[in-house]
Amino acid sequence: MVNQNDNKKITLWTSQRKIVLDTLEKKGVYHVKRDFIVKKYGEVSNVFLEPYNWFVNKAEKMVPKPEGAEYPIWLFTDLKYIDHHGDSKILKISVDRNKVILFDHLKWNRILNLSYLAKDERDANEYEEMLEKQGIYDETDIYMTSFYPHLKMKVKKSWDRLFDDNNDNNLLTTKQAALWEIRKEWIVSS
Repeated sequence: MVNQNDNKKITLWTSQRKIVLDTLEKKGVYHVKRDFIVKKYGEVSNVFLEPYNWFVNKAEKMVPKPEGAEYPIWLFTDLKYIDHHGDSKILKISVDRNKVILFDHLKWNRILNLSYLAKDERDANEYEEMLEKQGIYDETDIYMTSFYPHLKMKVKKSWDRLFDDNNDNNLLTTKQAALWEIRKEWIVSS
């Protein structure tokens, strides 16, 4: 059975540096490699690689990685969320919806902060009470120390909620997107 969203196009925006644009011009496709992340974040790259690796593991089950892709490229469904830096350009991209992984950027920011994603307000309150009872005042201690392996598993399991509302009907909420690659022919404007 063919998914009716397979041929539906979605418009996304991303801010990319000159090196990415040069790669697209030269090769026609751009992929993110692990080395790029390590180089960009240096000493703290492992802090980013923890959630990035989790994302890759989950996302490739939703949209298989093409050959050459290692990590996702971050995009948004609304131009207003794009950070624009000196040597970068904003790309407007039109791509088949079946190549896109959508998620709430506020939830993703919690994951990047190695934080728990609560189901609802009650769950959040229960989690906060549990941290307080355990004497944990900085949630990042769960990840940054080896003292709380059971809580680390609980936090990581909660991250699955990132994809709870991964569908086109939720484009009205704040959405971030990921692609495994950018192809030159997908760029509408830069």
